[in-house]
Amino acid sequence: MKTINKFIFLYLLLLTSHSALCQDTIYKIDGESIEAKIDIIDQETIKYKVYKNLNGPFYIIKKSDVASIKFENGTVENYKQSTISKKLNKSELQELIVKSVNEHGFEEDTFNRKYSASFEGDYLRLIVLKQNGKPTNEGLLYDFSNVYKFQKISNRSDKLAFINIFVSISENKKNTKWDKHKLIMRVDSPQNANNIELFKRLQFKLNK
Repeated sequence: MKTINKFIFLYLLLLTSHSALCQDTIYKIDGESIEAKIDIIDQETIKYKVYKNLNGPFYIIKKSDVASIKFENGTVENYKQSTISKKLNKSELQELIVKSVNEHGFEEDTFNRKYSASFEGDYLRLIVLKQNGKPTNEGLLYDFSNVYKFQKISNRSDKLAFINIFVSISENKKNTKWDKHKLIMRVDSPQNANNIELFKRLQFKLNK
């Protein structure tokens, strides 16, 4: 009897595990993720059902609102940020960057110290926060109109990626001297790292 119960338990466990894998995940550029069953992807839209309600209605999302899709077989389709963000004006792009960094950006060495982002005019200020949410210092200003190099995103696992950018920094806007600095930002997934890399689009807008 115990053997039968054991087999039933293992069968249910395998069934649950398989069910958890048989779903697609849509990662939006605003950081939201949607567990879905995708029906059709065309040139401009994605048609899907919410995975927890497969008998429910179909929904349609614009591809311009999507950063990437992770399909049930494990493959990932990324959408170029230059295409995703080309319709955003500068203030909308800055707002999206702030939201993405505040939700998913961390100091390079640990997930215990988040970044707090804000814009002062065209300059991005990044402040490192302690675990209690208090700032460790007044932070630094980053001038993304003067980027020396964007390195390729370093994807370490499903829950860890690094953004590496050589960019000009200063303690405040009044400084006449801006130093060259390598910004290394720890991010909680490759998909969210793609979102934050909207810095490239910001550089383009600032240099227009």
